[in-house]
Amino acid sequence: MKRTPQARIIRRALGLSQEEFAARFHLPLGALRDWEQGRKDPDAGARAFLCVIGHNPAAVTEALRPPTSRRDDTDDPP
Repeated sequence: MKRTPQARIIRRALGLSQEEFAARFHLPLGALRDWEQGRKDPDAGARAFLCVIGHNPAAVTEALRPPTSRRDDTDDPP
């Protein structure tokens, strides 16, 4: 019996399409599709990343968010 790839389980638990999951977590869409369809297995780094996503997706989303440029006029030189 073929096991269901972990990436698919995590993605479905988050209610995301493949495209949304890949974009949110900065993963190559083709690699995600390969993992989910069992054509390839994620390497050790990708498996670790998927594990972190599975445990705390909000923290990963926050960590991958681009820094915001905050303008605070009180810090500007005169």
